[in-house]
Amino acid sequence: MTELLISRMQFGVSIGIHYLFPITTLGLTLFIVIFETLYIVKRQNQDRAISAFLVKLLGLIFVAGVATGLMMPFSMGANWARFSTYAGAVLGALISVEAITAFALESAFISILLFGRDRVSPFVYWLSAVLVFIGAHLSGFWIVAANSWLQTPAGYALEDGRVVLTSLSQALFNPSTLIRFAHVVTAAWLVGAFFTAGIAAYYLARSRHEAFAKKLLSVALPLALVLAVSQPILGHFHIMEVLGNNPEKDAAYEGIFKSVNGAPLLLFGIPDEENQVIHFPVGAPYVLSLLESGDPMGRVKGLEEFPRENWPPVNVIFTTFHLMIVLGVVMIAVAALGVFLLWRQKLYTARWYLLLLPWLIPLPYLANEIGWIGTEIGRQPWIIYGVMRTANASTITLPLWQLSVSFVGITLVYLVITVLTFVSVKKLVHNGPKVG
Repeated sequence: MTELLISRMQFGVSIGIHYLFPITTLGLTLFIVIFETLYIVKRQNQDRAISAFLVKLLGLIFVAGVATGLMMPFSMGANWARFSTYAGAVLGALISVEAITAFALESAFISILLFGRDRVSPFVYWLSAVLVFIGAHLSGFWIVAANSWLQTPAGYALEDGRVVLTSLSQALFNPSTLIRFAHVVTAAWLVGAFFTAGIAAYYLARSRHEAFAKKLLSVALPLALVLAVSQPILGHFHIMEVLGNNPEKDAAYEGIFKSVNGAPLLLFGIPDEENQVIHFPVGAPYVLSLLESGDPMGRVKGLEEFPRENWPPVNVIFTTFHLMIVLGVVMIAVAALGVFLLWRQKLYTARWYLLLLPWLIPLPYLANEIGWIGTEIGRQPWIIYGVMRTANASTITLPLWQLSVSFVGITLVYLVITVLTFVSVKKLVHNGPKVG
C-alpha cells in the first residue's frame, strides 16, 4: 500500500459515490420540466401531481449531492496537492465559474420548486423548473469541461513550472468537451427514465396510484428507449474523438495489441496485458476497421506503436468498456420490450414485467460508473494527458497512516450519506404521491 494508491482510492470512492446524485438530479429535472409543461398546456392535475412527487425526490437527492460534493475540494488538498498547485489556475477557474453561475442558479430556483407551488403562478413555477433544469445542466457542462480538459488539454501554457490559462474558450471547448457532455447528459437522462419507470411499475404491480403510474410509465419508457438507442450512437462519435486525441486508450478499449488491417470488433474476450493477447475472442470481422476508417480493411493501430510506459491498464479498461456495452444492450432490450407492450396495450397487465422493472433501476447507474472508470483509468498514467503524470500529482507531505485515516473516514461518511438518502427515497416512494 502506497500513498499514491491510497490517494487514488479515496478520490475514486468520493467521486464514484458523489456522481450517483448529480446524474439522478439531471434525469429528474428533465421529467419535472416535461410534466410541468404538460400541466401548463393541458391543466391536468395528474401532470401536476407527478411533477410535485418528482420535486420531492429531487430535493432529497440534491441535498445529498451537495453534501458529497462539498467534501471533494478537501480531497483535492489532502490527496492531490502537487496537481492543485500545478494546474489550479485552469481547473480552479472552470470549477469556480460553475459554482458562481450554474450551481447558484440551480440552488436559487429549486427553493421555489420545493416551497412555492401555491405561492407563485403556474407560469412562474414552470419557469423555475426550466431554470433549475438549465442550472443543473450548466453545472454539469462546466464539470465535464474541466474533466475533458484533463483528457484533451487546450488553451494553456507552461510558465515557471505551472499551467496557466491562455484562452478560456479553448480550455472550455477543448476537443472532447462537447461530445463527452452529450454522452454524459443523455446517460443521465437515461438514469431518470429508468428511475421513474421503475417507480411507476412498482405502483402498478401493487395496484396503487394506478392513473398516476400509468401516465408516468407511458412517458418514461418511450423516452428510455430513445435515450438507450442514442447511447451507442453518441458513444461511437466519442470513441472517434478518443481515437484522434488519445489513441492508446482506444487501442486498449478495443483490445488491439498488434496493428492490423481488417480489425474485428471484439464483443467478448479475456484480456491478458502481460502476454499482449485477448483470450477466447468473440467478434465481428472487419467491423472495427470499418467503424474507425470507413474501410473494412483499414489499418487499426495497436498498442505496440506506443511506448509501453504510456499504456493504460488494458485489462481494466477493456473489461469496463465491454461491460458498459453489455449493459447498454440490456437497457435497449428492456425499454424496447416495454414500448412493445405499451403499443400492444398489454403493459399495465404484464405483471412479470412490472415486477422486474424496479429491480433494473441500477442498470444505468452501473453503466455510468463503469463508463467513467474506463475513461479515468484509460487516461493513466497521465492526470493531465501528455502534460503531467499521476505519479507526480499526489500530496507528498502527509504520511501513509494519515492518508489511511482520511480514506477510512471519508468512505464511512459517504456511505452514511448514501444509505440515509436511499432510505429516505425508499420511504418517500412507499408513502406515494399526493393525488387529488
